[in-house]
Parts: sequence; C-alpha cells; structure tokens
Amino acid sequence: MNFRILNIVILIFAITAGSLAQFKSELEIHSKKILISCGYYVPLFKDDGESSKFFVKSFYLDSKPVSNGEFLEFVKAKPQWRKSKVKRIFADANYLRKWKGDLQLGKDVKAEDPVCNVSWFAANAYCRWAGKRLPTVNEWEYAYSKNFFNHKNELNSGNSFYEWTFDFNRINFQASSVCGGAGASANDPKNYSAFLRFSFRNSLKANYCLNDLGFSCVADSNKIPSEVIYSENY
Repeated sequence: MNFRILNIVILIFAITAGSLAQFKSELEIHSKKILISCGYYVPLFKDDGESSKFFVKSFYLDSKPVSNGEFLEFVKAKPQWRKSKVKRIFADANYLRKWKGDLQLGKDVKAEDPVCNVSWFAANAYCRWAGKRLPTVNEWEYAYSKNFFNHKNELNSGNSFYEWTFDFNRINFQASSVCGGAGASANDPKNYSAFLRFSFRNSLKANYCLNDLGFSCVADSNKIPSEVIYSENY
C-alpha cells in the first residue's frame, strides 16, 4: 500500500516538475529583456531651441520584437483588436493582412516571427496590456546606436524591418529633404540609414499597417523585469 502511494507521489512530482519546466521555458522566451543603461544621445535632427544632445534614462528593452504568437494572445484577450472587429480609425484595411482569421495565423505566418501590419494604436494598446510601453524615438535611436537593434532589424526574408515609436511623428520634414536642406542641418549628414528611418517615420499615420512595420516594448527601469539577459554601462 505504501509502495503504491509512493509511486503516485513520484508520478505527481514528475508531472508537476515537467509542467514547471515547460512554464519556465515559455516564460523565459517572453520575458527576456535588455537593460539599456542611461547615457547621452545625439539626435539626427532637433527642434529649434532644443539641446544638441539628450539624456536618456535607463530602461528595459524586450530582446525581440513582439511576435505573431504574442500578439495572438493579445487579441484573444482583447476582442476589439481582432481583424474583423477593429475600427478603421484605429487600423487601416491592411491590419494583420497575412493572418488567416481573427484567431488564425495562417500557414505562411510563423508564431515566432515579428508581427507586422499593425497600427500605432494596436501596438500601443498591446504594450499597455502587457504592462509596458512603446519606446520614444530618442530611446529607440539610442538603443540602435548601441547595436541593440542590429540583430533584429531585418525580417527573415532579408527585407528591412521598421518599428513603431511612441512619438514617431515628433520630427517633421519632407522626405525629399533627405538629400537636400535636411541633410545639411543634420548632426551626421553621412548617416543615411538614420535619414531613411526618420523619413519613413515622417511618412506614417497612426492607423497605417505596413508589411515591414512592427514594434518592440520597453519598460521603465524602476519596473524590475523577471529576467535581465544583458546589462552594460556606457
């Protein structure tokens, strides 16, 4: 009798341990963050009267852009952001265009790939739902200057991949000025990739949903994440 009880206890322990291991593995995938230490960032452009460099406070950056699988969990919890229910004022007709349905990714959409075709409104809503926020332009560019975005600035197809920022339309200049007056007034006229990013952001409206546009989440440094995988002082 005691032997039988012992076997049952061992079995329950094995099942529980396996479940906990799986849960821990899944948690690590979705919770890994990078600590971006504070420092100064020299923007490509600045408004009149602004300082030539900005101080960026420390913050946590998700190690990967939000994936299709993660966004699927969001729309399950928030039905108003599903394909068939979202209002056009918040997302244009291309919203989640590659998804097969409201809760179906489709055969050509991988759960681990970055979610694209999402509007600023949807990205911002996801971040708030997850207890995080979108990065500012200064935070995004500061992190990029430290090479934290280099590993994820391309989609699997090799195409360029852009990301929403909270204040994406803060700097306003004409796309044609990339090779004109704006180039002369820029802090680094030779930084062509930065020109492209600022020009791209300048072309956006908050309800746009594009094939090469996704987003990452950040959190303030006073919100301690479950796991920090990288930290460096500058």
